[in-house]
Formats: sequence, structure tokens, C-alpha cells
Amino acid sequence: MQYTTCARPWKNGSDAMRRICLLSPLSQGSGSGSGQRKKDDFPEVPRAPAPAAMLAGPLAAVLLLLLLPRARSFEDFTCDGAGTYGPNSTFPANLGLVAGALPGNASSAPTGFATAAAGTQPGRAYAMALCRGDVNGSACAACVSAAFRAAGAPDHCPNNTGVTMYEDSCVVRFSSGQQFLDFLRADQWQVRELNIRISQAPGNVSTVPSAWFSAAATAVLTAVVDRALAAQGNNSTGSKKYFATAEVEFDPKIYALAQCLPDMTPAQCQGCLGTNLQNQKPFLSIKRRWIIGLETWCNLRYSVQPFFDGPAMLLLPAPPAPAVMPPSPSATPDSGGAGNKTSAAGLSAGIACSVVLILVLWSIFAFVRFKRRTKTTEDDHPLKKIARAQCTIFDLLALQEATENFSQNNKLGEGGFGIVYKGILPDGQEIAVKKLLGRTGHGLQQLHNEVLLLAELQHKNLVRLQGFCSHRDDTLLVYEYIKNGSLDNFIFDTNEGNTLNWEQQYNIILGIAKGILYLHEDSSMRIIHRDLKANNILIDDDMDPKIADFGLARLLGEGHTNTRTARAVGTLGYMAPEYAIHGLVSPKIDIFSFGVLVLEIVTKRRNSSSDDSDAVNLLSDVWNCWTKGTISQMLDQSLHENARNQALRCIHIGLMCVQSDANDRPSISSVIFMLTRDNMEIQAPAQPAFFFGRESALASVPSDRSDFLLGMDVSVNGVTITELYPR
Repeated sequence: MQYTTCARPWKNGSDAMRRICLLSPLSQGSGSGSGQRKKDDFPEVPRAPAPAAMLAGPLAAVLLLLLLPRARSFEDFTCDGAGTYGPNSTFPANLGLVAGALPGNASSAPTGFATAAAGTQPGRAYAMALCRGDVNGSACAACVSAAFRAAGAPDHCPNNTGVTMYEDSCVVRFSSGQQFLDFLRADQWQVRELNIRISQAPGNVSTVPSAWFSAAATAVLTAVVDRALAAQGNNSTGSKKYFATAEVEFDPKIYALAQCLPDMTPAQCQGCLGTNLQNQKPFLSIKRRWIIGLETWCNLRYSVQPFFDGPAMLLLPAPPAPAVMPPSPSATPDSGGAGNKTSAAGLSAGIACSVVLILVLWSIFAFVRFKRRTKTTEDDHPLKKIARAQCTIFDLLALQEATENFSQNNKLGEGGFGIVYKGILPDGQEIAVKKLLGRTGHGLQQLHNEVLLLAELQHKNLVRLQGFCSHRDDTLLVYEYIKNGSLDNFIFDTNEGNTLNWEQQYNIILGIAKGILYLHEDSSMRIIHRDLKANNILIDDDMDPKIADFGLARLLGEGHTNTRTARAVGTLGYMAPEYAIHGLVSPKIDIFSFGVLVLEIVTKRRNSSSDDSDAVNLLSDVWNCWTKGTISQMLDQSLHENARNQALRCIHIGLMCVQSDANDRPSISSVIFMLTRDNMEIQAPAQPAFFFGRESALASVPSDRSDFLLGMDVSVNGVTITELYPR
């Protein structure tokens, strides 16, 4: 075999990352991934040949590729399946068949895109591969082969039945029994359900102002999106459909790339790239050296180093620099007396104007200094801005004045981490100030670093952290103020008239899930909330949810306790059993809390804190009604049929999330998948873990391991379910 070395700067800010491009027979195959394939059709891969003949097929080439040492790291991955396969599953063999076919098919297709399927249910494997529009056939084949190899690595998604691998030169996705291209059907596609994964470089560009860099990056990203959409009709010429590159003449130069899956309609591609661009815009002012927005259907990226092959398809001029003074006119003396007189007169006028300007500026400076000496209110409240994440260090006196010395009249609420007060800054901006309970246990510098990390977390479903104050034993966090208050006011306090219709309830459930997804999988650091509950979910003016208090368990350290329990950070009724009893921390404890929240939102009943200590809690009631087939009694009877079916599905998902065994609970990406795909069958939930009132211990009920799928006419305890909702 032949090898060639090619530069590919991208990961972790590296300017000269190298990788090996394999020139293998896979690039010579004819494949079946050409543009003649019908939409959403997975070409069937032939059954594996006899062992003696296998070395002659494309799978043999892939196996040889797998034996090669891994030459470079991969960009990102998502374990998006419903679970893992067992030792007797036929899925690995079927996956091997599609892994053998796709490298050659994708590399030989004009669009660099191919799909394949192999085997029968259960264990049937579906897969797709999309190579970057500028890579050659050999690099495409090598990338797809390497992506299949990496998907099962111990630090990626071992034995997972659904994986998406985002490599520098390709995207590969496979699953068991799921024809994911069906999501592109007109009755399935919804732009709001896209989950864009944002990856950022650890370093930023410090040589230019933030506004200027943001303008240049926005311009080149917008241009490359428009060009990719305009290029969709050029597939007959052999160019890559929905693909474009661009470069802006900036200092430093900014390179950008946009690409969509060829099977998408122009409207779908526009929606995917548009959402991707909107999700990247809040990060552009941070001036990251590179940012990439990843989705199965599209990707959009930029970098201050070249990362695509060949010249850019678009060349853009740099945007004008902000607030640049006009250059002084140059005076070139001419020969002759008139010219000299003109120059002398101009020079004298310039000097005179300069003297006058200096006197005016000095007078203004003196006046301002005098005013500052006589009016010291603003000097007493210095605010220091940190450029990174635009996080502000507030002076304690400024926050005391803003909150009227933390008056009870300004108190918004109290939770396990501290008390929240409303404040108004001198410029009229409203803020929410959380006064943390106890000391942080961190040094001042580490506290600064932790808060800065939290301030960089930006998502539409997270409350924005604006700054903090550290003064002796007091630590205060400053958040954006959300006028509508917390979710519990809407679902539990009906006296105030804060009623939610079903569409709002569903959007709140989905928005909370997307916020958790960002914390668990998409942010620069993994955050496990540990205290998800109704009064930690705030509702903004658009009735969208915003998660508050994210990252505080991390900030305050493992040993922090709160007013309700000394065992773990959290609130009784929302804590998973393994966390409440043994202190075990994993993303699945947030899944448990989310499940409780879902059941509370749908039924508008609290799970815990009942005045009657002998009362059976919400989880018990929901489970009893679920097994008896009377779950509709817990729903709002005014719901129309479609809303009722959706509410029943949410209850099903909520019960999946509160199962006592953490391994039985779905990941948050699977939760979003189940929420947004009405035709997807969901496994039957096992009996949940739950509390029996405030005075009793946690009862972790053994799980029933029945494997039946929703749609059968039996329940886990043998009672017939008569009110199944449609799939």
C-alpha cells in the first residue's frame, strides 16, 4: 500500500497536526452510494462471504485498516443509541458488513455520501457516511474506516447500538433497527429539535478587538452558508452538494466551511445551517481560534488556520475596523513660493488646532476629576470586567446597595445552595444575586477560575451568570434576572393564574432536556447539576425554561451540605437513590431529577413535601395508575386527543427516567430523541424508586425486567393496559 502525509491543523489549537492518508483499494470501488439512490433508502449490503473468501472483499481492507496504529485524534462523538448490544447479538456482524461497504461507497460517490444496511431484525444495522466536500477519495475512505474503528473504542462508545462520529474529514453514523434518514421526511423534520454540538478551541485571538473579530467571523460564516445553499444545484458537475468554503482577508485570516447532507431539501439545509450559525454567534465575541458546530445533518466551522484542502471558494474583504481615526492628510511640498506658503499656513493652522484640542481635552479631564471628587458614589462601587466570558467582579458594597442590604422584601427564594435576592444596579439593570451558604473551601484564585468557567457556559436554556463577588466569608453570584420567576409558580400555584397550556408545558419539558444535554455533553466541561427541581427552573418572557444553579455543586466542592440533608447536595424527592444513599455521582442522577420534573409538569402535582407524612408520593401514584391502565385520570381532562397522547408519552418517558437502577435510565440525548419522535417505540419502564413521605427512608423497589415494548396489551404486573397512546 502507498501512504502520503498531509497537514491537518485543527484539534486543541495545534497549528501543525499531521495525519496519515491511506491510499487503499477502497477508493477504487464503484460502490452503491451514488446520486442514483432513492431518498431515505439504505442499500442492502450482501451477506458476508465464506471465511476463505473474506480477505478478497472490501471488509478485508477495512480489517487491515483497523490493524493500523491510530494516527490522530477525532473531533467529537455522540453515543446516541438506546443501549448496548449483548454477546449473542447479531448487530456486530451486521455492523462489520456496513463498515466494509461504506468507505468505498462514500469515496466513489460524487457527493461523498453513502448509506448501507445489513442483517434482519433484531440486530439489523443501518449506517451512513458523509465525507467533507474537499477531500479526495482515498482520504474519504480512510476517514470513514477510522471512524468505525474509533466508535467502539473504550473511551468512546463501546458496544453501543447507536453512535455518531464527527471526524475532521467525515461524519459517520450507525444504529440498530433505526432508519434515521426517515427524520428528513417532511412530517418528521423539525428545526427546533436540532441539537448543535459546539466545540471551541482552548485559546483565543488577542490581537484584535472583540467586536471587529466577531464582525469578520460572522461575515465569513454567513457568506459560506449562503454559498453552500446556492451550490446545491451543481451536483451534476461533480461538485459536492451543499458544500462551500470561504476566507476573509483579516488579520489573522479566518477560514470557514459549511456542508449539509446531500439528501436534505434546500429548506432543511438552510434551517440546519441557520440554527448552527445562531448557536455560534454568542461565542464569536470570545474570539476563539476555532469553533465548530456539529450536527448529523450539517456542520459549520471556522478557524484562523487553514483546515480545508485547496483554495477557498469565496474570498471576502475584511470588515471596516471600528472607531478608527481618519489618517492625517500628508502635505507634500511643491516647488514654488505659493506651494510653500500654503504648506506653512496649513502647518500653522494644524498646530493651532492641536493646541486648542489639547486645552479642550484638559478642561474636560479637569472637570470630570472635580466631579468625581465631589460625587464619590460611583467610585465606591468599582466593577472590574474580565475579558474572558465578559464576567464582572462586583464590589460587595455595590451589591448591598442594589439589593437594599439584602432586604427580605427583595428575597426571591431560597434553595439548597443559598438565598436569592433581586437587585437593581445604578444603571437600572435588574439582577438576581445568590448569596451562597457557607464558605467555598477554594482559594480566591481558584474561585475566580471556577466562576469564569461557569460564565463561559452559554445556552438559551441556562440562566446567564454575569459575575460574582468574594468578600471574606461571603461569596455571591450575580445572574440575569428572570421576571416570570420559577416553574413551581406555574405548575403548583394556581391561585396566581399562572396557567400553562399543553404546548407551553411540552416546550418547557423539551427545553429543560436540551439544557441538561448542553451541561452533560456539549459544554466545554461536563456539569452534573445535582439539584434539578421546579424552583431551579426559571421561565423567561417567551415561556422558555432556563436552568439555574448549574455548576454550583462543582463550585462549592464535594463536601458541601445544605439545609435539607447532610449526605448530598440536592432536594428530597428529586434525588436519585444511589446518590441519596451512597453519594454516587453520575449524569443519571440528573436524569432521575428530570423524570420527577416531567411527572410534576404533566400532572401539576408535587412529588414530595406533603403535609401528610403518610401520603404516598407522586411517583407511587403515577406508577399505580400506569400499571392499572388508568393513567389518563391524572391528566388535564380538557386536553384534546393529540395533546393527551403527547402527555401520556411524557409520563412514559418520565417513568423511564425514575427507575431505581441507574443503568436502566436513558441518557439525556436518548430522552430528547424519545420526546421528539412520536413514532419511536419506547421500552416499558420498571418500577420506580420513590420516597414514602418525609419521615421515612428511601424505598428502592426492585425493578421488573420485562422487556416488552410499548404497544403490547400487557403491563409489567400482568394487568391489561386499556389506554395505550398511539405511536
